[in-house]
Amino acid sequence: MHHHSVRPTRLLHMMALAAVVPLLVAAADYKIGAPPLRLLPSLTQAGEQKVMPGNIVAMSVLGRPDAAIIVEPVRLDQAGEQRAFARGMVLAAASVPGLPGDPQRVFCEEGKEGSIGKQMTGQMLFGLVGALRPTKLDTRYCLIDADGDSFFDHAFLVGAKGKGKLPYAIPKAEYGLIEGLPLGGDSMVKLRYAGSGGEKGSVSFDLEASGFGRMRPLPGARHTLSTVKLPAHEIIEGAVITLLAYDAKSGEATVIMNRDFAPGHIVLPEFAQ
Repeated sequence: MHHHSVRPTRLLHMMALAAVVPLLVAAADYKIGAPPLRLLPSLTQAGEQKVMPGNIVAMSVLGRPDAAIIVEPVRLDQAGEQRAFARGMVLAAASVPGLPGDPQRVFCEEGKEGSIGKQMTGQMLFGLVGALRPTKLDTRYCLIDADGDSFFDHAFLVGAKGKGKLPYAIPKAEYGLIEGLPLGGDSMVKLRYAGSGGEKGSVSFDLEASGFGRMRPLPGARHTLSTVKLPAHEIIEGAVITLLAYDAKSGEATVIMNRDFAPGHIVLPEFAQ
């Protein structure tokens, strides 16, 4: 099934530039957060669903964080911190809250405490890197692919002082993206219909994550839709749900998932603990 879409190339270029330019301005103390987990193609039912409170309306398998394998060597020297990223080295994806332009592809060195990215991305990939880099670092370089073309184009140093911590342009360097590996342990994200919860004029849907035999409550997990004027729409972690009909007597709702969770990413600090 082919989707033909017109791609206004110039507009895309402008958008890509708009995403890159802000990388050079904001100066904040960046902190590396939990790695973004990939949402893998899932078991969500297509078309209309009639659901009762407690029913699952969408689910997606949780994947490991993406990783980048260096193809073209990268040399960095910022604020007296020199690094050489050799061909074949692997960096784990990271989320860096507040990064200007909110680039989707950010990959960082491992920190002093060892990285959750390493545990989740799989030890095998990182065996080699560990051998190359025995010391854990106070400052960590992150490489950014701001326009998503599989070439690193910016870098920044987490833990640096002053201007050293600003993202700066680097010569484009190719990398390979490792993606699509399941996290394991039956790890899933689910959207559950919770019904009205005794409230008039609205129904709720709860986002849940489960894995390794545990349920994790998620922050901001409850999403409420008004039943006053239907259809009603809501975007939840990239998924789009439409509430088509609601029967207040029985609690039955008719919904359709216009867009599934996958393909997408989700940051779950709970899983990183």
